[in-house]
Amino acid sequence: MDRLNSIKLNILILFFITLLTGCGGGSSSTYTDTSTDTSSNITPKAIHKGQVKDSLTGKGLKNVNVSIGSHTVTTDLEGYYILSDLTETDETVVNFKKEGYLLGSTKIQIKAFSEDNTPATNYLEYIIDSYDFQWSYDSQNSAFNDSIDIPDSIYIDITGEHYTGTVSAELEILDITTHEGKALFPGSFEGIDSNGQITPFITYGLISLSFKDTNGNSLNFTDGTLGTLTFNPIGVSEEQNIIPLWYYNYTQGLWIEEGYAQRQTDGTYLGEISHPGTWSLNKPIESDPGIFRAHIIDEDGSPVSNVRLHAIGDNWISSDLSTDENGLFEIKVIADENFQLSAYNYKDKYGATYDFIIPGIASGDVIED
Repeated sequence: MDRLNSIKLNILILFFITLLTGCGGGSSSTYTDTSTDTSSNITPKAIHKGQVKDSLTGKGLKNVNVSIGSHTVTTDLEGYYILSDLTETDETVVNFKKEGYLLGSTKIQIKAFSEDNTPATNYLEYIIDSYDFQWSYDSQNSAFNDSIDIPDSIYIDITGEHYTGTVSAELEILDITTHEGKALFPGSFEGIDSNGQITPFITYGLISLSFKDTNGNSLNFTDGTLGTLTFNPIGVSEEQNIIPLWYYNYTQGLWIEEGYAQRQTDGTYLGEISHPGTWSLNKPIESDPGIFRAHIIDEDGSPVSNVRLHAIGDNWISSDLSTDENGLFEIKVIADENFQLSAYNYKDKYGATYDFIIPGIASGDVIED
């Protein structure tokens, strides 16, 4: 353990020097809904700033709807936005919505102004991705391709009435093993399992689909009607016949287990869904996580606060939303899974990734400097 701690510390020192020169899940617990409506108990001195970018071009996106609770704003011509009058909190959900793009969502920290009235460093750069496929068809016809099979005549509108007419469909398919796929994955790599427990997971793919009427309003499925999703082969040596399906709740910022997908003879996974939305194929992790804990310091040995840290595995990310005033961060990592470190200084708006792989931490172990 001492040798491993020494290795980790040396890695961190190199990584943090690189960061500061400007380069560049957990054990189960009972779920309690802690989503916050920031419209109440307002603290006027809390703000959140950021920029939304297109995943393909890397350029800022205008007219993106950004929301935290009941607070909403639209990005400017370069993708920048400011949300003010927010409640200070260690964790809240920010959502991003733009026509033709996959809904974005992530968790952030909101801090109040400092004593000298300097704005808090609640800054975020977030990328969203345009849908892979967009098309229109008559509601009396089924929607079908290699990834989805939606029966005909199953839609209800926002009033709950049966809908007939033209349907506008959007479809997104993400490969979570890629850097882009992990960055676009909504929320955290954890969710509420079928037992009501918060559980970390590794994910094998995401499919998001939406349907709208001629007025641009969302369409849902009639009660008792199911659509079918087909996920690509997961590409692991150990075949798993059944993997749980989860959908993302954008209001709560949580994944929720609902149903499962079954392996087919060609290696794909087929599962039935009760409503449109963002779905993923996730394997819950039942073992306790490893804990990675350390400090960020500058070259003079002074602690650096307000740096966001990410531990990035092959198909998961675990985050510490912000280092504290002592530069301390703590990340829960999937046990025995190798990972990389990535960090972003959202005060000075730059980030870096440490290129070397950090060996996996055993379940229940804590590695710290």
